[in-house]
Amino acid sequence: MKKYALILSTGFAMFSMFFGSGNIVFPILVGQQSGGHYILSALGIFLTGVFVPFLGVLAMMLCKGSLNDFFRSIGKLGTFVFSLIALSLMGPFGVLPRCIVVAHGAFLQVFSSASLIWVSLGLCAVIYFLTVNKNRIIPVLGSFLTPVLLVAILAIFVCALVKGSLPSFAETDLAWSSFKMGFFKGYQTMDLLAAVFFSTFIISHLQSASGEDASEKSSIRTFWKASLIGGGLLTVVYFFLVLLGSIYAPELASIAPQEMFGYIALKTLGPLAAPCMCIAVVLACLTTAVILAALFAEFLRKDICREKIGNKTSLVVTLLIAFVISTLQFSGIMRFLGPVIEMIYPALIMLAIVNVIHRTWGFKNTHWPTTLTLAAKFFSGL
Repeated sequence: MKKYALILSTGFAMFSMFFGSGNIVFPILVGQQSGGHYILSALGIFLTGVFVPFLGVLAMMLCKGSLNDFFRSIGKLGTFVFSLIALSLMGPFGVLPRCIVVAHGAFLQVFSSASLIWVSLGLCAVIYFLTVNKNRIIPVLGSFLTPVLLVAILAIFVCALVKGSLPSFAETDLAWSSFKMGFFKGYQTMDLLAAVFFSTFIISHLQSASGEDASEKSSIRTFWKASLIGGGLLTVVYFFLVLLGSIYAPELASIAPQEMFGYIALKTLGPLAAPCMCIAVVLACLTTAVILAALFAEFLRKDICREKIGNKTSLVVTLLIAFVISTLQFSGIMRFLGPVIEMIYPALIMLAIVNVIHRTWGFKNTHWPTTLTLAAKFFSGL
């Protein structure tokens, strides 16, 4: 594979893996609640939704894709417990069923009587067939699904911005609140968790695509360039989603968060909106879901069941749990997912920072910064 093609496809794949159900919902919600301060609220979500996840990517790159090295400071038990919690929340107990629910909302724009149960079953079947051969996940995401996704989203952006008008700024004293709101909404995307675990797929793909003769330095350089492409795409898409939320804020006041993107699409594209929006949302959810399913299924097989079950069995169990949780709908999933994420996210950010400092400047890799951050968040919550 030519170098530029490898960088481009990997960068697209990184974008598509990060850009899932929450990445469609939360930026629009941030714009809708920004009070006209869409630039400041966008900066807030850029920090926790783009910069922080790619800080995790950098940390994993320095750890050569090894989860054991990344979590070394918190010990074997801490690594297992944190991995179990993180992969469960990203997988069948949180983000994976959230992807299914948001995709169902997109199907409703085309098939108004579509049942959540049947759509969920169908999507689980699709996820199974895409995931069962995980060696094809990255090529499929980078070479096909992401370009289609970007074209579909771009069509909605262009028409929405042409028909809409930029909002006027609200009171100055709301500026800091808008920034802070965007900052904490970025937690809900859970992309730092995704960065830590997704990086293993990316690094494995780069190593196999580059060939045995490729040096470690060359692979890391390619990985870093692909990260810039993925992060740049994510930043641009986030800004436009925040902007759309701000433009249509008055009309979105009575719209459920998971339906806001569909509403904007219908408002701007007319008869073309339903299929275009459905493609964009379903692909965004599907590209993330296949990775989440593969990650949890592998953890279930190797770390929980100790190789006593096969790949297909662990994947079926993963998708069955996700199917059941998806019946709670978006609000039900976020009711228990949100508080847990707000509790562990600062500690994970600190863990990524500690790894970068340790690998770059040689400072001692200790668990204390992460432990104290987690304790401070816990007691402040009380």
